[in-house]
Amino acid sequence: MKSKFLAFIALVAATLSLSSCLNSDETVVEYTNDTAITSFSLGKLGRYTKTTAGKDTLIADKVNGANYHFYIDQATRHIYNVDSLPTKTRTAAVLATISSKNSSPIFIMNKNCPEKIDSAKYYSSTDSIDFSQPRMVRVYNNSLNAYVTYTVKVNVHQQEGNEFNWQAKAQLNEQLAALSDLKVLALENHIGNHIYVFGKTLGGMKIYKTAASDGNNWAEVTANQTFAAADYQNAVQMGDQLYILSDGKVYASTDAATWNQVGEDSQLKQLVGASSKYLYAFTATGIAVSKDNGATWAAQKLDAAFSLLPTQNLSMNVSTIASVKNAENVLLLGTRDASYGDTIATTWNHVADYSANAPESAWNYIEYDSLQSGKMPMMDQVLVCGADSGFVALGSNGKWYKSKNNGLTWGVDSLVTMPAGFSAATQRFGFCRDKDKFYWVVRNGSVWKGRFNKDGWIKDPTIFE
Repeated sequence: MKSKFLAFIALVAATLSLSSCLNSDETVVEYTNDTAITSFSLGKLGRYTKTTAGKDTLIADKVNGANYHFYIDQATRHIYNVDSLPTKTRTAAVLATISSKNSSPIFIMNKNCPEKIDSAKYYSSTDSIDFSQPRMVRVYNNSLNAYVTYTVKVNVHQQEGNEFNWQAKAQLNEQLAALSDLKVLALENHIGNHIYVFGKTLGGMKIYKTAASDGNNWAEVTANQTFAAADYQNAVQMGDQLYILSDGKVYASTDAATWNQVGEDSQLKQLVGASSKYLYAFTATGIAVSKDNGATWAAQKLDAAFSLLPTQNLSMNVSTIASVKNAENVLLLGTRDASYGDTIATTWNHVADYSANAPESAWNYIEYDSLQSGKMPMMDQVLVCGADSGFVALGSNGKWYKSKNNGLTWGVDSLVTMPAGFSAATQRFGFCRDKDKFYWVVRNGSVWKGRFNKDGWIKDPTIFE
């Protein structure tokens, strides 16, 4: 390699010497001293997988490297892919396409002797490179009297994206175990990111909180207002505040301790939930909405009988409408009293349109055909949370459901298995999702948080050119 490199230098030097002897009417070759790597991409890579016998086998060309953009930081001379390659991608022998400014010569430095040019390898797009560890790539100017060195790092995921992992947090917490029913909410605002539990006891409503980064340590929150035990079910989160309804009065708080009355309406019976901008409550005859943070309320239309509204296990969540700006789909799912003899959960939906002078849409009852598949089964408890691609639901039967069509149909997600402690318990549970895409479950004094691995992967939006 050393002899090839020296021969290359000698060739360039001879060319420079020759050009100085040319006649004035002949072209003079000039070489620039400016150089840089301008683009970097990978070809197709193999990926290891398990055979039916449990042995690793390599599948060639399984991963298309062209789909993974590499960023070039010209300030720090680093080249890397923020969107990591899939787990078990083979990077020990990869074809790379590297371009340099002014077509300057590029050298792949020896991984064991990255500072010695005589052990380097002249770059060729047809020669494979070992990127299983960071590699130094050096690009010279055309005069060969200066160079810059880049560090290339090919990132590969160490986790399977579709694996769902639960973290066991507080277990058999006496305070949480004493709650006969509960509601769990996630709230992030100027005081931090917290998980709140509103619970029912014989002595009245209790409130507990933990930092979203914790989950093991729970502190009781002392409210400046007295709430009835049943008011736990009237707690909802909207924006950076918590809201609760008690005896017709609506209160708001940023910390669950200091509550300020923001509205009052004697017709309000239960605070059901919220979209991103509106609060919703049950009245004696239907659903009312507040578009001013609980100050005033107005009745909304129902396209079916009031008796078809759910009364238990209420969940309200929203999803965006791709084709409409400033609007959201609002999903209300729950169950009715056992005396109705329902075999499926009760589902309603609604469009919240935030545009100026938008017409008020009615709440729509979802009626299913008797032979239709994908219905949410009736059970003792089922609660819904939002997800990036629709909604997920957790049932007291220990099954995890998902819906990608705004709650119209549901299917069991076999990728999610509930912790043994959840399935063994029979008590009521609480369920919510925080801003970091963790799902929180509280049942019988035990707490778990979990998410898909891919939901924890960070993507840096910065692109260096």
